[in-house]
Amino acid sequence: MANRRDRTYYESSIWCYTDKLSFLPGETIGFRVSNPEPTFACKISRIGVQEVVVFEQVGYTANPQEIPDDVYRKGCQWPIAFELKVPLEWISGYYRVQLIAEQSDCEHFVVIKNPDPGKKASIAIVLATNTYHAYNSWGGMCLYGTDDPTVLSNPKLDVKGDRCPVLSMNRPFSRYLIASPVRMRLCVSTPRGFQENSSRGEFVLDRVLDLDFPVWDPPGGFLNRWEHQFVKWAEENGFELDFYIQYDLDENPECLFPYQCYLSVGHDEYWTWAERDAVESFTEQGGKAFFMCGNACYWQVRFYKEGREMVCYKYDTLEKDPIVGTKDEKYMSGMWSDPMTGRPETQMMGTTFTRAGYARIGLAVSAGVAGYTVHRPDHWALEGTELFYGDVFGQENILCGYEMDGCDYTIQDGLPVPTGEDGTSPDFEIIATAPASLGEPEDTKLQGRLGNFDDSFVAKRIFGADTKENRDRARRGQATMGTFKKGRGEVFSVGTTEWAWGLSDGNPYVDRITRNVLDRFLGRGKPEQLRH
Repeated sequence: MANRRDRTYYESSIWCYTDKLSFLPGETIGFRVSNPEPTFACKISRIGVQEVVVFEQVGYTANPQEIPDDVYRKGCQWPIAFELKVPLEWISGYYRVQLIAEQSDCEHFVVIKNPDPGKKASIAIVLATNTYHAYNSWGGMCLYGTDDPTVLSNPKLDVKGDRCPVLSMNRPFSRYLIASPVRMRLCVSTPRGFQENSSRGEFVLDRVLDLDFPVWDPPGGFLNRWEHQFVKWAEENGFELDFYIQYDLDENPECLFPYQCYLSVGHDEYWTWAERDAVESFTEQGGKAFFMCGNACYWQVRFYKEGREMVCYKYDTLEKDPIVGTKDEKYMSGMWSDPMTGRPETQMMGTTFTRAGYARIGLAVSAGVAGYTVHRPDHWALEGTELFYGDVFGQENILCGYEMDGCDYTIQDGLPVPTGEDGTSPDFEIIATAPASLGEPEDTKLQGRLGNFDDSFVAKRIFGADTKENRDRARRGQATMGTFKKGRGEVFSVGTTEWAWGLSDGNPYVDRITRNVLDRFLGRGKPEQLRH
């Protein structure tokens, strides 16, 4: 196969996409395929505790298809090569699609939904598919820019490495975003040593290059990443799940209402206004929301063309988003915490990336313990852990790594209490905290990875000006794990992307806390716990 940095990489391999990502049993999936070889086979598996093959067929044919230079923006216009009516017996879950030709292969996925929601499963897990799209670099670009020399050298594109704010869903996913061949973690396993003049070589950038990953693949996708680790744990421990993608909340805002608990896992960074409405309406009316994630709901996105186009201008929103200055300005594709949006994510979760940031990446808390320090050991979520005030848990699993969410708080009688200045409810109970940072020290002689992009942006948009004082303020973050009542419902936020890895690694504290939250949210706790 051609090197991924050569244009022929796309032309020499089989690829596919579908017009939707979620289906009900009985609906028909149309597979749009480009294939330079005579025939190919299709294998579909449900991914849970085990990989269970549910469909295999050989002898399919498809022609090679045109791949426009700016395919990441305009999409592909490939014909349907074959169709599959979803069997009625397929249960809700994540289904891996593998197309296998003689000289190449590709991966795709679909989610199968339950036609009778809430009847068997009380938990709805919503996959962070907007984040998958944001990081999908197939064709050379994504919301994070490009490392593809073919794109950078094309005079017709004039991208100069800039992010592409308009992404088409009418294209395949990049190979390793969908199917990471390894358990890819994005943080460093050991703390930086004394005067160590590096951020250690095992950080993701070095790892992905060694494995020939596109640079932006690892932060998104399901297989061998955060959501998959949780799903394996949940199914092993008897927690039944119904699966959705984020766009399901746009199409059917009441789809969560048959369930007791909504669940988000891992890296759930991009949300639409309608998705916010769906989750917040669910909790206001009595549902329970479990945010087992970090850097969650950080950017607002918009969908057009019936969900086939996603828009997010991110850092360039004020200058480039065409709805800024119009009556629809609140839907601008910047931070949810931006004053112009007027709807900080803290109102939904109690936490925000702007008050925490990174850990064990570059020089961000690079010598930190990477665990949570306990402040309220008597909280119901810690029942049975035998943790005490000041204890630290999860450090051996790097529980507090990669990206984390927190809130603005002060100390009263030795305990953290929300100030409310960032929109966090005053009823938010902070159970545990961990240091985090939005950037790296500007005057260090050490070689970092992060620079001062995020701390500079937050300083400007949240704190009013991009000054050294405000950058320093942004860099002094604290991840927070906590809970609060929202309407008739309840919310629990773990404040870190890495929680599922703690479950996967068998950390007993993470395991017990997760069970405590789910048992309470599903009405299975002790009577005194449920009354708390």
